[in-house]
Amino acid sequence: MSDNVAMAQLKQPGRLEIPISRSENPYQVLAAQQTGLLLFRTLTKPYEGLQLIQVDTALQQRWGGIIPLDPKLTLARQQSTTEKAFLLFHKFDFSEINFTLYEINLQNSNYSKYVIRNYIPFYPTNMQITSRGVLIGGYYAGRIPVILFYDLITQRSKVLPGLFNEAGELIQIRNNADNSFTIIINARNYNKQRTLWIKNYTTEGDLISSSILEPTENNSLLFGRIINEFSDRQLIAGVYGARNSDYSKGIFLARLDEESGQEIRYFPFADLENFFKFMRASRENRIKQRIERKKIHGKKIRFQYRFLVHEFVNYNDEYILLGEAFYPKYKTIEQNLVYGLAPGRALIFDGYQYTHAVVLGFDKDGNLLWDNSFEINDVRTYNLQQFVKMSVQDDKIALLYLFDDQVRSKIIQDNRVLEGKNYRPLYMKPGYIDSFSTDNLNVSNLEYWYEGNFLAYGTQILSEGRGFGNRNRQLFFINKIRYD
Repeated sequence: MSDNVAMAQLKQPGRLEIPISRSENPYQVLAAQQTGLLLFRTLTKPYEGLQLIQVDTALQQRWGGIIPLDPKLTLARQQSTTEKAFLLFHKFDFSEINFTLYEINLQNSNYSKYVIRNYIPFYPTNMQITSRGVLIGGYYAGRIPVILFYDLITQRSKVLPGLFNEAGELIQIRNNADNSFTIIINARNYNKQRTLWIKNYTTEGDLISSSILEPTENNSLLFGRIINEFSDRQLIAGVYGARNSDYSKGIFLARLDEESGQEIRYFPFADLENFFKFMRASRENRIKQRIERKKIHGKKIRFQYRFLVHEFVNYNDEYILLGEAFYPKYKTIEQNLVYGLAPGRALIFDGYQYTHAVVLGFDKDGNLLWDNSFEINDVRTYNLQQFVKMSVQDDKIALLYLFDDQVRSKIIQDNRVLEGKNYRPLYMKPGYIDSFSTDNLNVSNLEYWYEGNFLAYGTQILSEGRGFGNRNRQLFFINKIRYD
């Protein structure tokens, strides 16, 4: 990145507001790049069905309508392309294992309904649209990965060959530039180490190749994301840990090559320059002093974190990785307050607490060029998801996440901090600001949209006597956000 840096500015060029009652379901939002957004929700009596609203990039409505929907169906997954949206449903009581798919044309509101024949009962946790069909991934018996491929041309489905009959974790389904696709699964190898299996398929769902990463003896590979450099070479970045641990010790970078085989490089957290920047300065200094003392005596200090890699992208002459660290929280409850339990105390799960995001840059040869971090305050969730997003520009990277009604951001250039953490409120239209109750803001995570634009959406409760006149009203909103 260049040294000529222009300071980034947060802009909010648009906002959409739709009043709804608190008894109604809020809208969900599906981004479709430059085509705009699809808003959708299920309606209850007396107007049962699936309501759709399509808006352009200026947040102006283009069309809307209602699709009849079996009330026994529940939404499982959703995905979009620039031209179409796909909504996947299943029976909420699992009385039937087939899936129902709606394919919606975003230009003219036409839609098609498909009943996808299923052969193995499983709960869908992943969906990906390919050039030819739909991939639906999940787990049989809650632990065995299974992927169903539905061909939209032939309208036939099949279970992908080459998967497992044993427990594993479905890590990623990725489309490739040549219309093939790649699947990554985490499972144990013959030496009982957890590692990653990379399986490549044709556009019709036929298995092309299967590879397994081979970690060093005392390590396991826990999680990863893939980039296809060329047709015969793939790059995988992720986290590794001790042989029988779920905690990560550092980042790994692996290269798979049909001619030269595979190479795996390891980068311990202790070797990263800015990994501990989320801590208070005094604590960070103590940890770095411990690391140096160990190095002087020829020893290594190992740090273990819960860590997920969310993004691994090719940008200009670098590969950029983004991940987040977190830890599970627990709380003590009095069991005599819980039905059916004997008196006493019990420890129960109380969500995942996020600590910080980490960004790393690698060169084309796999050498670590720089690392940086972004502290995450207050965020706790019961479902692991990506909070921090990045806007990668020629001379800087903007890191941002949403909490309450504020966009929290940090601007970096490689391992430098150009602008420290900033807090900027979401834009609200004049006349409603005093009507909002900030204690009742329900905002989704920040989502990618198109060409450096992001969107934030949620509901805002209106205070009594303002806005729509009573506390039973709320406002669904979408904010368009970008850094320039």
